[in-house]
Amino acid sequence: MNNRLFVLACLVGVVVADSYKTPIPILKDDRTQNGYGEYTFDFETGNGIKRHEAGRQNDGQESQGGWSYTGPEGIPIALTFSAGAQGYVPVGDHLPTPPTPVALPYERTDGGY
Repeated sequence: MNNRLFVLACLVGVVVADSYKTPIPILKDDRTQNGYGEYTFDFETGNGIKRHEAGRQNDGQESQGGWSYTGPEGIPIALTFSAGAQGYVPVGDHLPTPPTPVALPYERTDGGY
């Protein structure tokens, strides 16, 4: 029984390793950083993933950037963000939106208390 499990594990390993045979090239990889805490980076891969960001120290870290790629369903995904004193604020068409507030059908009273 153990021999069969070992053979099965080896076959699964070969199949998984075969699927990762072709490396994805890095087409762009630009990075900068200075002594004042400012930085940028920008990269792109051969399978269409793009990522960029810039930031600085300003009484805490401030940064902005984004990335884009094609999702598993073939839909292009693009997200931009800013982060700083206001927190992390992502923006993208694929992100869920909160429901619109609905007025309550009654008026609340204090009940004479």
